[in-house]
Amino acid sequence: MLDTLRNAADGVATQPVPGAARGRGDAAPVPGRIAVFDVGSNSVRMVVFDALRRHPMQMFNEKAMCGLGRAVGKTGAMDEDAMAAAVAALRRFAGLLGPMQVEAVVAVATAAVREASNGAAFIERVRAETEIALDVIPGEEEARLAALGVIAGTPEATGIVGDLGGGSLELMRVAGADGLTDRVTLPIGPVRLIGDVGDDMAAQARLIDEALDGVSWLSARQAGDFYIVGGAWRAIARLHMAQNRWPLGILHGYTLPGRTARDFAHLLSRQHPEGLRGTEAISQRRLDVLPTAALILAKALDRMKPDRLVTSSFGLREGLVFDRLPPALQAEDPFLSECRKWAETVSRFPLHAETLMTWLDPVFAAGAVVEDDEHRRLRFAACLLADISWRGHPDFRAERAVMEVLYGRFVGIDHRGRALIAMALLLNYGGSAETGLARTCRRLLSDDDVSYARLLGLALRLAQRLSGGTEPVLRQSGLKRSAQTLTLRLDPAIAALSGDMVERRLKRLAEALDLTPEMIVSAQQA
Repeated sequence: MLDTLRNAADGVATQPVPGAARGRGDAAPVPGRIAVFDVGSNSVRMVVFDALRRHPMQMFNEKAMCGLGRAVGKTGAMDEDAMAAAVAALRRFAGLLGPMQVEAVVAVATAAVREASNGAAFIERVRAETEIALDVIPGEEEARLAALGVIAGTPEATGIVGDLGGGSLELMRVAGADGLTDRVTLPIGPVRLIGDVGDDMAAQARLIDEALDGVSWLSARQAGDFYIVGGAWRAIARLHMAQNRWPLGILHGYTLPGRTARDFAHLLSRQHPEGLRGTEAISQRRLDVLPTAALILAKALDRMKPDRLVTSSFGLREGLVFDRLPPALQAEDPFLSECRKWAETVSRFPLHAETLMTWLDPVFAAGAVVEDDEHRRLRFAACLLADISWRGHPDFRAERAVMEVLYGRFVGIDHRGRALIAMALLLNYGGSAETGLARTCRRLLSDDDVSYARLLGLALRLAQRLSGGTEPVLRQSGLKRSAQTLTLRLDPAIAALSGDMVERRLKRLAEALDLTPEMIVSAQQA
């Protein structure tokens, strides 16, 4: 997939920062901070990423709701007030580039500017007043970049990506490691529909049906999920999350069964914006387009009948960054990549995760605990993160570790995975399984998941106590399990590291495995 994606270059330039001498003028990756400007039909946004890397972190994210596309369908042009608001927002954003030490800029405009008769004049105005050169990207290219953004955050994504902007809907079929296939752009964004026919939902429905009926591959149901991108659709997911009291308020990876998503979208499409006022989960300005966005979603889901609806916080802007990475970086696991970077930044002795993983293997040996590839991936992440709270107050290290994992800016992991690792780290730091945070974790986990997390947490707690978080001690010791016994072996050179605390933690782990603990001092067998 990755070679194919790199061959389909987007042609969007990476610009120098206006007025700065240190910018790069080509599309090659740059080491410093990069700003992405996204001039859409509803909003104008700037996001500053810390670097071009596998999981770039947002240092700044601000939007202005300008409504550039609200009159385009009816008049063919962007209205003056909307353009003035957009230029003012871009002028502010451009003024922040120097103070933020941004080294490169990528600036794109989508449906409204692409289709408006005064689009070229608007681009020139932006250039004259802000020094920002907007690249107007074609609709199918917008679909590709949005799909790349989804893949950047969910590498295994298989199904269809839908990116709903204010003026258009982009759809693209993704097939995990096999790449991107069909793609289309449709003129049915909610801002445009409302601008064309107002709040006449029957007229809106006709326009949506006409557009979707022309996408033959959308109705040819394929096994897979529907990945939603765009502020209005994310707002629908957030509203469902709030109404169902979902325990984890992280939008990325929030997943609904396909039928549940269809029913909820149809329900919302029948609401009037005034009836939704006061909904804390959604901004009041977003509520104005929510019924129309829900109608578009409902009709798309009626045709696709996906297995699941999956919310992605990554989209066009992240796709623009991902598209500039070399294939080797694109191929990295974004979750493990971020865990490793975090470990290198905050852990006392960050380079022992692989050794710790091997040291724990006997606990999860075949026949003892069912551990598939995803479990091993989560276990390795826990090994990378096992020392992240050492700087915290001793009484609150467990809570801090749980908070960092549950609410951290991770992608490439679902809510269950977050909760499993968080529960393991809670126990690693000696936290109580009866705290509110622990109860939040358990609501996201099956009984088997809780049992696995408990074993992992107890095993990490033993390893970290014995070794002090260092690699040499782990190399001079090891666990072995038999039908009746869990044995901790220490080399003679580190025999002095045994003690009551180590014995107690060995006993707790052995009891969890229904085994008898044993500690011996013995040279490692060849």
